[in-house]
Amino acid sequence: MHRATEADLKKIYEMIPYADVLDTGFSRVTVNGWFPLYDAVVCVTDEYALMVGTRGDEVFAMSPLATNREAYIGAVHEYEKQGLYSVRGANAWQAELLSGAGYEVKLDEDASEYLYIPEDIIELKGQKYHAKRNFINRFEPEYVFRPYTPADYDGLIELLCMWSYRHIDNGVRFCEQEGWIKYKSLDKVEVDDEIIVLDKVVKDLSGFNCFADVLEIDGKIAGFAAGEIMPNNIGCLYFEKGNIDYRGIYPLLDNLFCKEHFGTVRYINKQEDMGIEGLRKSKQSYHPARMAERYTAVKKK
Repeated sequence: MHRATEADLKKIYEMIPYADVLDTGFSRVTVNGWFPLYDAVVCVTDEYALMVGTRGDEVFAMSPLATNREAYIGAVHEYEKQGLYSVRGANAWQAELLSGAGYEVKLDEDASEYLYIPEDIIELKGQKYHAKRNFINRFEPEYVFRPYTPADYDGLIELLCMWSYRHIDNGVRFCEQEGWIKYKSLDKVEVDDEIIVLDKVVKDLSGFNCFADVLEIDGKIAGFAAGEIMPNNIGCLYFEKGNIDYRGIYPLLDNLFCKEHFGTVRYINKQEDMGIEGLRKSKQSYHPARMAERYTAVKKK
């Protein structure tokens, strides 16, 4: 196994339409954005892809991406040959196969991803979206919504610094060091992982198969969103950041971005809530059509 190459990523994206998956587990943003943080390595064949990461002393395997059920079981056997007897992120049909192969499976609600009907998110019809429509209709500042360009980078950094200062924890020191640093104590400095990944993506949008837009108010970047349309026609919204000095900026940004890019997709995937209560309430407030369930599975002894 090895670090993912461009050839690996191309093969993965060729497999996705045949793999019967709705989540973002093998998106470019996941494989080449998030998982390098865990020293991830992959093995990609014509029928399946494996991905293994490390967190501290723990080695973990992601549920294989496979073009058919037989290939999936074969991929799981490859993990077992490497001494790996647990997988994360299995979807419902994969969990059923794993259960039949002697694994104990458990739904991971915090990691399951939210799927929405595009018309619901774009049109916001009906009483259940009344509050969202009100936020958008009452948004007062004049704004410009447009594609992100490299010239917007410094303005995006300023927005991210403000977001980090307000949302990560009370120990954040506003832009005192490059890289949007958060201070959990005076002795320890950590960089927020999401900002690291976002920075990588925005510097190579085409390499991550992504598009990005900004919402500009009074010449400053007040909102930013980025996502992609996967090869299976799932629209994935990876990043949304807004200046909450402007009441209703998130409903407005979300609606504008989805309207611009996701009008003809099967589902809009807004990813998981990670068990964060505020994030869960926000995602549920858009009334998901279904969940892209994710299970963990451990081989019974």
